[in-house]
Amino acid sequence: MKSRKSIFYRLFLLVYIIAMWTFKNPFSFMSLNVFLAWVPIEFGILFGCLRNKWQYLFGGLWLLFFPNIPYLLTDFFHLQALDIYQKQGLFRSDSYYWFLYLLLILPIFIMVLVGMKQALELTKRIPYLRNYPRLSLLALAFLSGIAIYIGRFERIHSIELVLHPLSTFVLLVGSWSVEKLQFVLIFMIIQCTIWFLLNELKIVKIED
Repeated sequence: MKSRKSIFYRLFLLVYIIAMWTFKNPFSFMSLNVFLAWVPIEFGILFGCLRNKWQYLFGGLWLLFFPNIPYLLTDFFHLQALDIYQKQGLFRSDSYYWFLYLLLILPIFIMVLVGMKQALELTKRIPYLRNYPRLSLLALAFLSGIAIYIGRFERIHSIELVLHPLSTFVLLVGSWSVEKLQFVLIFMIIQCTIWFLLNELKIVKIED
């Protein structure tokens, strides 16, 4: 049953990414964003499946690409591209705009729920992190908040840490401002709240 869910999950993502890339619409950029959020989830699955030295490689890659998952939450601001809201608090009933609404929010909810739940589990399994799971999640939320900030405002992607590690590291740890600190703290609160709710509700994971 879990295998069927895994196949359906991957098939849905593949169809979504191809369709959004092929058929141009206001949210076509979501094909790339969803793909980048999918990458760490697959790395996390490989980390959980392997029992050799490659396990640690995929664990590191998961940590590197994880911020792409909560980064999707910033895409909600693109809803302003839809001409739905009218004067006097009324909404348009045009099905085209509501279909676009679905295309934006559905993958965000799916990827964030699956990816954040996976993070809860992996922090209990990765060496050194599993000894301090709550502290590890807090540190992960902090680093993710910084990565989301430079990704959204500096337009730096995760792959830049591989291609230009020094300059990207400087952006991560340096050049602080009040606005940057506030942004990071806000996203730390958002991520920690999601983890708290997932832990309390005990949502079932999608696994290989």
